[in-house]
Amino acid sequence: MVQSPERRSISVVTPVYNGEASIAELCRRLEEVLPRISTQYEVIFVNDGSRDRSWETISELSSRSPMVRGLNLMRNYGQHNALLCGIRAAKYEVIVTMDDDLQHSPEEIPRLLARLEEGFDVVYGVPKTE
Repeated sequence: MVQSPERRSISVVTPVYNGEASIAELCRRLEEVLPRISTQYEVIFVNDGSRDRSWETISELSSRSPMVRGLNLMRNYGQHNALLCGIRAAKYEVIVTMDDDLQHSPEEIPRLLARLEEGFDVVYGVPKTE
């Protein structure tokens, strides 16, 4: 039996590299969207050796919300390795990956989940070109 998107538990994984200026806003938007579509969710920020105050921001966000987790890599390993680290740490089967710079809109997550319900194993969002 396929679960409806409203019942699915969701992990959102975001690699962070010098994202201090944007991750608080990303977290705020995720905390608006995720409770509307899931009763269980987590947001995992993976600090990939940032040179700014990203890790301090992630630590602050996780101290304010039990749904936010942070992983701090020793150095910059690259976006794909940071994503893999977050995916391996994810609690839930449905994993949404997002960039830290708000290039991916959290408000589009329900649309991605709706496509999963159509039977796809993987769903990928592509920005509109005009």
